[in-house]
Amino acid sequence: MKTPNQLRISLSLVILALGFSALGCFSIFNTQSPDGGSIFSVEHSYSLIGSIFSVLVGSTFLVAAITFRGIRTGAERLIAPIDATPI
Repeated sequence: MKTPNQLRISLSLVILALGFSALGCFSIFNTQSPDGGSIFSVEHSYSLIGSIFSVLVGSTFLVAAITFRGIRTGAERLIAPIDATPI
């Protein structure tokens, strides 16, 4: 069973992943007003670059959460089969 600290770390990483990805997706799908500039404007380009970077950061946190959980689960599997009975 996970300790509360390990659970807190996993949950924090997942929340960070969801937050960064949501911010990136909101900015990507945000539509400009019809009187705004074209799709090739500098502002739109910077917004798109920032959105893509935010989604990449979110996916990095998600990979970190999955890796952290896998390492902890693997370590528990390695410890479980040890037999401590004396010979």
